[in-house]
Amino acid sequence: MNHSDDEREDGVTQADILDWVRSFVWSGENDPDEVALMIQDQFGEDDEVDEDWLKKAIHQEFAAKRKAETTWPEVTDCDRLDRAFKTLERQGVIALHMAGFTQSDGLHEVEETYREAGGEKSTYAGHCFYTTQDQERALDGGGLYIGFGHLSGDDAKGVEAGLVVRAALEREGLNVEWDGTIQKRILVKGFQWQRRSPS
Repeated sequence: MNHSDDEREDGVTQADILDWVRSFVWSGENDPDEVALMIQDQFGEDDEVDEDWLKKAIHQEFAAKRKAETTWPEVTDCDRLDRAFKTLERQGVIALHMAGFTQSDGLHEVEETYREAGGEKSTYAGHCFYTTQDQERALDGGGLYIGFGHLSGDDAKGVEAGLVVRAALEREGLNVEWDGTIQKRILVKGFQWQRRSPS
């Protein structure tokens, strides 16, 4: 694919690539080289990209983000979220950022983390996480959804874990909406996705 090739019926379009650039850059998790590799990971066998064009697109997005960062508050919602998740870890709750793309991916990562920590011998009881999909929704202004539960799978204990998660988020000044049931995920309303990129 070259940079004048805007639409392709059988594969990745320039618009797709620019969406990925935006998402990967503004997530704040990756440097330019990592973003380029992650985008190439999205390609099918027949997809190609003009590497100079891609490098330029990534550079421009990082420049726009760095400029925006100068206007951000000293403590962002992402900083508050990080602090809440660290508190939860100390309280025996597995708290995972960007845990896969779907809810089932997230639950799989929770299980892996629990197993690696020693399973029942670990200090963990509850869990919470958000996925890459949730992060993208937050980046688009839709708030941040956080899944939660108890590692035993017990619903009543899952609600107790949800209460612990909500308290940790609210303690950091985040605006939480949740109906108190295991069926609904916790929503951090008005969450501004502002994570500073690695320096």
